[in-house]
Amino acid sequence: MHYKIKRVVVGPLMTNCYILKEDGKRGAVVIDPGADATLLKSILHDMDAFPALILLTHGHFDHILALDRLRTEKTVVAIHELDAHRLKTKDLIAAMLPEDPWPFKDADVVFGAKDRHVSLCGFDFEVIHTPGHTEGSVCYLFEDMLFTGDTLFCGGMGRTDFQGGDPQAMMASLRLLYKMPCDYAVFPGHDRETTLSDERIRNPYMRKAAGK
Repeated sequence: MHYKIKRVVVGPLMTNCYILKEDGKRGAVVIDPGADATLLKSILHDMDAFPALILLTHGHFDHILALDRLRTEKTVVAIHELDAHRLKTKDLIAAMLPEDPWPFKDADVVFGAKDRHVSLCGFDFEVIHTPGHTEGSVCYLFEDMLFTGDTLFCGGMGRTDFQGGDPQAMMASLRLLYKMPCDYAVFPGHDRETTLSDERIRNPYMRKAAGK
């Protein structure tokens, strides 16, 4: 299967939103629509696509602000069950925003502990629970593409000092990613793309997590 991938940097925290579209189909996957709904709609239009599936790596404001403005009656929205409450309740950082879109509509799908290999809206992917940045942070694996949200960055990792953060859980999550058997292109929630093999070698947090 071949996906066309568009990275769109949105919002004040320069969050990466990703749009995945399979050749020959109009339904697209949108990962972390963090802001700028009008821009995202315009890009989807240019791609001759609509948001069939919106996947949230976690529920922090900079990854969800455009959610309700982007979703349609045909859209399925999914988040991990441990972060689903963030669609209803502001955290301390979000409370400082000038806009107040809360509460968001409920997610259509909440992933639990048993959800790993998932099929939704004609897309097959893996959900990898990687707590640490938040309790319900996840990574999504589409073929050889790993979307890591705020768990793994190029040369870094997500913060663990926000509400719901856990340094020990983050180390366990990075260790889990380190031990994945293959190499993958890594598409993080902020900053530039990388690869899992490069992060195994150069990322000091991942190396520490793996005991290197």
